[in-house]
Amino acid sequence: MSRCHPFLLALCLALPAHAAPSQAAPGHAAHFYLYRMQTGAADKFEQGYRQHLAWHRAHRDPLSWYGWTIEDGERSGWFVDASVGEPFAAFDHRVDVAGDGADFRANVSAYAIPMGQPTYVLLREASTGTPLENRKPSATMQVTHVHVRLGMEARFERALAVARQALQKEPGAPAHTWYRLVTGGDSAQYMLLVARDRWASYDGFERSLGSLLANDEAAQRDIGDAVQSATTETWRYRAELSALQ
Repeated sequence: MSRCHPFLLALCLALPAHAAPSQAAPGHAAHFYLYRMQTGAADKFEQGYRQHLAWHRAHRDPLSWYGWTIEDGERSGWFVDASVGEPFAAFDHRVDVAGDGADFRANVSAYAIPMGQPTYVLLREASTGTPLENRKPSATMQVTHVHVRLGMEARFERALAVARQALQKEPGAPAHTWYRLVTGGDSAQYMLLVARDRWASYDGFERSLGSLLANDEAAQRDIGDAVQSATTETWRYRAELSALQ
């Protein structure tokens, strides 16, 4: 859920009590927060986080927040939360920023270490679906982080358009949602979220980006030249640690 831990406080702007949050239209912002559990503190973290969610509900926070646990890879055991689908301006109008930070420190911060706060922009034209923006999270997500060589972003996104066309011809293909990093990490980074209904989803569809470009040599060259590295991990949705408006 929304909070302002110490390194975020400087970026948060409070909204005057009489003003209304900015929710006029769906947006393309995606704010993510990552936490590594202190040793043996996962249960206490979750208990405190639930209390923090209660604070936000009591203060009628208009933002929706998702929570996930990373289940594999180097970051296995980390907790991720995110607010997506709002305009970027919505984060200029967060409720009681000082109280938010105080409640987070009182209930949560002793049990986890903040590990990053990347902010992305949704690439709607490269995506085949937007489950999170539509408030319809899947049970798990296959999450791929792609590092692209600087100056190669246009070629990479051109290849994504080809992959999208191929996906649209695949019966039963799960939603693929692409984001580009705006701030909070090394440039240039992209993130792909593939909606999965647990492991059974892979029986119905298991295609890599490269395989989707098999019939387009130019797109294959674009990907081969543009991509520096990529890693993939599984995120499990935690409905009890989420608050969707």
